[in-house]
Amino acid sequence: MPAPRSAQAVKAVLQPHLLVKALLTKFSIGSFEFRLALDALPRPWYGYGVYHAANVAARLGIPQITVVEFGVAMGDGLVELERMAREVSRISPVKIHVVGFDSGEGMPGHSDYRDVPYIWRKGQYKMDVDAVRRKLKGAELVLGPVAETVPAFLSRLKDTAIGFVSFDLDYYTSTCAALKIFDGPDEMYLPRVFCYFDDIIGDDAQLHSEDVGELLAIKEFNESALRAQRIRPISGMASKRLMASAWAPQMMVYHRYDHGRYCEYLGTKKADG
Repeated sequence: MPAPRSAQAVKAVLQPHLLVKALLTKFSIGSFEFRLALDALPRPWYGYGVYHAANVAARLGIPQITVVEFGVAMGDGLVELERMAREVSRISPVKIHVVGFDSGEGMPGHSDYRDVPYIWRKGQYKMDVDAVRRKLKGAELVLGPVAETVPAFLSRLKDTAIGFVSFDLDYYTSTCAALKIFDGPDEMYLPRVFCYFDDIIGDDAQLHSEDVGELLAIKEFNESALRAQRIRPISGMASKRLMASAWAPQMMVYHRYDHGRYCEYLGTKKADG
């Protein structure tokens, strides 16, 4: 969960490099790779996921990828995902299709402790559908219960490979349903799909654990997978980032180990325009 704006402002004053980063972010100063390295993006985890998914696709000769957001709410995240797709498309030969999933009705009711009811309640994040659609420039908005819309979406997905997925549905039950996005055949995915899980780190009242919420959904997915597929953290990611990235533990990878192209050598070819 990002720090409140007031906390971010205080940090910027006390740590000058954060002020520089804020200016780079606001005015998009420098190349995309430069700003990504410095976390100088509104949602650098989206930039990271989209950029590296496109890079893998380019190395594998895959012409188009799909990037997904689960949990659109008022659309700010999906708008940013669209913007990241446009920026990356300028420096990559890969076309990027953007899709957002949401019920449109806000948080559903629940009585299951695994959905962490002390954090969320029914009706939160209800979408103004018309307002969200007006913000979007081309992203596909898929409305309805994800348990129904995800299988329908996969049934019509073609000529593209899912490369990045952001999970922000909060509940354990909703996240389990969203993880069905990985139920399709190999050709629907990159061999390794970048994933961002929004609700595995929170404040001192949220207290996420592997017994509830998104972490439990990930754990059960890994334990019950019928094929060679797992969702794993990126080992050492925080230490490899140029800037200390608080979001690094939230970025994971869906490994489809038995994917027909999993073992294909990527070489050193880079995605460029």
